[in-house]
Amino acid sequence: MRNERSYTGKMMAKGKANEEILMAWLGNYSKDIIDFREFRLAQRIDVDFGIETLDGNILLAEIKSDRHIKEDGNLCFEVFRINHFSKIKPFYLGWGYRSPAQKIIVRNPETGYTFIFNFQELREFVGAYINKSGRNTRINITETDKVKTTFNFLIPMNEMKEMYKKFLVL
Repeated sequence: MRNERSYTGKMMAKGKANEEILMAWLGNYSKDIIDFREFRLAQRIDVDFGIETLDGNILLAEIKSDRHIKEDGNLCFEVFRINHFSKIKPFYLGWGYRSPAQKIIVRNPETGYTFIFNFQELREFVGAYINKSGRNTRINITETDKVKTTFNFLIPMNEMKEMYKKFLVL
């Protein structure tokens, strides 16, 4: 059964709590955290935070909450969505392609394990992985809500051991 809306209820509450935990944690290791979550443009392009590094640079970061991510599991990489009732733009690219963020930070809210990827390296890896695995690539289709369906590649974390940094963020 599809949810009425994708960003409401318990899932949204868990995602927001996850973002707050990561924002506080990142604040311990940076000069400043710039919260973009309430800016409509930042929402549209999939950027959650700006992380001002100690040397003054600002890195754009996209935050994801995924209760399934673990080292012997998969990264759920969003490819595209379908808005089943839109006459203007029914198909659009997912965050995996659209976001201009330099970092993608994925935290499992149940375990606290957090994985930080360089977004450009991740994209290049996903392309090479799809080329290598071809029709054996695992795809996840999520009935996002009553209006949308989301298509994701499931990328094995054990294929990317050297690509991410792992932290326990409680």
